[in-house]
Amino acid sequence: MELAGRKRLRQRLNRTDTIEFAPDFFVVGAAKAGTTAVYQWLRSHPAAFLPIVKEPSYFAYPDISPVPSNGPYDPKYVSEISRDNKSYARLYNGAGQRRTGDISPVYLLDEHAAERIAAARPSARIIIILRDPVERAFSQFMHHVRDGLETSQTFEEALDAEPQRLFEGWSWGHGYATHGHYAAQIERYMAVFPKEQILFLEYQMLQAKPEDCWWRICEHLGLKQQILLKNERVNTTANLPIVSSRPKLTRRFRHPGAVQVVLKKVMPASFRARLRRILEGSGRPVPVLRPETKGSLANRYQGERSRLEELSGLSLAHWIT
Repeated sequence: MELAGRKRLRQRLNRTDTIEFAPDFFVVGAAKAGTTAVYQWLRSHPAAFLPIVKEPSYFAYPDISPVPSNGPYDPKYVSEISRDNKSYARLYNGAGQRRTGDISPVYLLDEHAAERIAAARPSARIIIILRDPVERAFSQFMHHVRDGLETSQTFEEALDAEPQRLFEGWSWGHGYATHGHYAAQIERYMAVFPKEQILFLEYQMLQAKPEDCWWRICEHLGLKQQILLKNERVNTTANLPIVSSRPKLTRRFRHPGAVQVVLKKVMPASFRARLRRILEGSGRPVPVLRPETKGSLANRYQGERSRLEELSGLSLAHWIT
């Protein structure tokens, strides 16, 4: 990228603080596409350094609060977001000569994150992981159901409410169907980074051939290939027996406030578990992805598939049709 172009990007950062630190590489998403597994893989590499905060999300929040203006959200995720460069840089204290990285799926969705990253670190290596947008949407929905962050009883109700929710300022995670339109997201990165600095992977590849994906990641980041020690599948919503019928209570249990923290110190764990089961009730059946909903969403994305294959070089024929 030409020097003048870099200066223009810096002028568009729209930040009051000066970016003095940016890591060497970024895994920018997509959400629910295997970024947790890649985080664990890279954390195990002796020549790579990732902070204990899995999703610092610094380049997505310039001078704005990360707290959604409406709807339920995960306060722990929000509290760990770095909002200034000094606190962001402190996450990487102790990295030494290791290659530093940031794994924040919100970067793929944010309209300006690619520009901010390119301005701060033009040489950064980027990894983008794609997942069938229908499966990704439902997986995100189930993640929220599990954590008490979804108020709708069914996936269809949540999809119907989605446009109004996003308009009202609910969290980006509630954009189940909206955020499956990957082409525009990818194009933002390809506009500011040379293609050779971007590695594309696909979720099913991570599942079926983790060692191959790991080799490609190491090669792309300039890391010596190591034996993949952590190749387990990471999917904590696939085998839920039931889900909560009282999401507000579940949310309070999963994201405790000051009162719950105190109670945790004085109540035995066994008693808290029994109390939680009583308060949450017997639960309700796990929501399912209905065939008609699956087909409707697949049709929504069908027209983008060839463009995605052209941009990424991936074969996506196995995605839901």
